[in-house]
Amino acid sequence: MSYKDVKFGTGFLGGNELPSLIKMSRKAEELGFSSCWIAEDYFYGGAFSTATACALNTSSIKIGIGVINPYTRHPALTSMEVGALDVASKGRTILGIGASNKRWMQEQAGIPFKKPLAAMKESVEIIRGLLAGETVCKKGEYFDTGEIKLEFKPYRPQIPIYLGVKGPKALKMAAEIGDGVLMSIMTSAPYVKYVREEIRKAVLSVGRSEKDIKLAAYLAISISENREKARNLVKPMLAKYFGIHGVHKILTCTGMPEEDILRFREAMLQKEDASDLVNDWMIDTFAVAGTPRECRLKIKELVEAGLDHPIAFEIPGVSMEETMEQVHRYIISE
Repeated sequence: MSYKDVKFGTGFLGGNELPSLIKMSRKAEELGFSSCWIAEDYFYGGAFSTATACALNTSSIKIGIGVINPYTRHPALTSMEVGALDVASKGRTILGIGASNKRWMQEQAGIPFKKPLAAMKESVEIIRGLLAGETVCKKGEYFDTGEIKLEFKPYRPQIPIYLGVKGPKALKMAAEIGDGVLMSIMTSAPYVKYVREEIRKAVLSVGRSEKDIKLAAYLAISISENREKARNLVKPMLAKYFGIHGVHKILTCTGMPEEDILRFREAMLQKEDASDLVNDWMIDTFAVAGTPRECRLKIKELVEAGLDHPIAFEIPGVSMEETMEQVHRYIISE
């Protein structure tokens, strides 16, 4: 396969200082990445403000928001923000929406974590209507609005919306209303196949084509001629996300035993570092880490499984500029 035909993206954590994020987005564009994604994790800088700064300092790279949720941002507010961002970027915006999680919403922000699927679906419907210039009045399971309408004209009446979802019901919804799925860190080839099959089944019932739904994924990528160094760098991140995901299809579809997952979960709850529990099989399965040849083969495996857009996501403690240069040198340029 030609790696030049693969649309690589890069993903940045919101905790970076703004000048650094601007510099990295410029670097991504120079190196030929097709998109840069700004993650909105609580409680870092807001994704829309950061993305706007990156948009104004680049000219061609797509700017992704990955992801916001329908609880802290009402869909009317999201429409205002994403519409303005699309004007600033001159039509380069991709919007990512997910449900967030109960801990952030209910325990920390004090916002009831209710009907996440309905909230996401209705949010997408409201956003699409407002961006298209419609007057929207939504009486749904979660949102109950009066008549609302944007008082400005967005750059595009239709902006691609990717859903950051994992489970079968949510994937079915993504196939019905989304333009793509943004898969989380820990995406493996077996999980890509699982998601692709869920999408394939769902589109049949709504008259859409499987090609209408693009699959993007955040990936932990670490490439070096020093194999051991590259693989050791991803261990803390993998340990963290094993704990965050817990016993979920994104992990279990690979055959990872539940008892192993629960060890990472317990370590996370106890605020302990479980990096020493990460073994070679876990690295091989859930990361793109090792020699250039190993990493090229891993990307090939993911693309052949059905992944459209691999996104090199920032690994805490590792230079993102170095990661982008590695991906460019050893994969994109191949």
